Amino acid sequence: MKKLTSKHWRSLQYGDKLPRKAKKAILGKKMGKQNLRARLSKVVVTQNDYPDTASLSDRFCPKCGCDVSISTGNMAEYPERWVKETCARCGFLVCWSDNSPYYHCLEFKESNYESD
Repeated sequence: MKKLTSKHWRSLQYGDKLPRKAKKAILGKKMGKQNLRARLSKVVVTQNDYPDTASLSDRFCPKCGCDVSISTGNMAEYPERWVKETCARCGFLVCWSDNSPYYHCLEFKESNYESD
C-alpha cells in the first residue's frame, strides 16, 4: 500500500487529482450493491424535537456506501448557517443545513434518499 504524504492530503484539501493508490488507502474498497442494500435496511432514524437533528444509527452515502464526506464549512456570516457535505467518492449531497437543523439524506427514504 502506498504511504500517504502531506502532498496527498493537500491535494485532497484543494480538490486536485490524487493517485489511485492513495485514494484507495483513504476511502477503502467500494461496497457492493448487496452489502449496500443490507446496510441501508439496518439504518434506524429517530426524529427529535425541532431544534435538534435526527438521530441516525449509521451515517454513510446511500449511493456508494462511503463513510468519508467533504464539508464546505459555513458559507454564510455568523448568525446564519449554510453548510453542505458531499460524499468524497461520488460527490452525492449527503448532509446539509440552511438556517435549520442538519439534515442527512438517509432521513428521506421515501424520496430515494434525495431532498426536493
